[in-house]
Amino acid sequence: MDPVLTVLRFGDVERTLGTFGLMVGLGILVSAIVGTRAAARAGLDPGLTIASFGFTAAGSMAGAFGLFVVVEYFRTGRLIDFANEGGLVFYGAPLGGGLALWLSCRGFGLPFARLCDAAVHAIPAGHAIGRLGCFFGGCCFGRETTDATFWAVRYTNAIAPAAHPPVLRHPTPLYESALLLLVAYAFTLVPAKRVGDGARFGMYCVTYALVRTTVEAFRGDTVRGVWALGLSTSQWISIATAAFGLVLIARARLHAPVLRSAAP
Repeated sequence: MDPVLTVLRFGDVERTLGTFGLMVGLGILVSAIVGTRAAARAGLDPGLTIASFGFTAAGSMAGAFGLFVVVEYFRTGRLIDFANEGGLVFYGAPLGGGLALWLSCRGFGLPFARLCDAAVHAIPAGHAIGRLGCFFGGCCFGRETTDATFWAVRYTNAIAPAAHPPVLRHPTPLYESALLLLVAYAFTLVPAKRVGDGARFGMYCVTYALVRTTVEAFRGDTVRGVWALGLSTSQWISIATAAFGLVLIARARLHAPVLRSAAP
């Protein structure tokens, strides 16, 4: 577990290649590939889909960083040093990425709701890989444990936040990564009877909210913020996300076509 994968040298210039950044980039690439294939199967133009996903990736990163800034401000009462501090909060990614996808779909003439439903499993697939970056980087770490020694981890690299102090911890990024892979796989097993009514995306919202709320119970980092009722920032957002997903599912059921059997 090393936050630094390698150091690239170009003459007298050195650039650190972080494990977290590499895994996040790989996760975005996997999401784009999976999402584009799913969109093509749904009859959407692959080229326009790839272009839309490019804007979505940029919007997702901006949203994740923006929410990190907001959370840090409410947690510490100060704005972060943009030159030296940084971080990402996943729940900002769907906000920024969703807005970018909606705008790009409008510009390219793609059906936004249909694309979201068809390619929804691309989100947990890429997210699972990104969480591996958290594991190697030592962020989003778990709380101290003494009874889970079989799978507990201890960080010793000084630049890993989880190494302060270097105690045995729950590997929460691995918990979430494994659950996200199961979610992505489950969506590939369940065929989409209809895409475009929002039910499939709503089911993802509810499922991920449950995953995140469960994993948060094992988190030990204070950066995530803990508020009323002892719930973290992400747990409160998960409640809102689940409610939004349930609304989408209910709306889809309400507007579902009624199938009438032929009269005998």
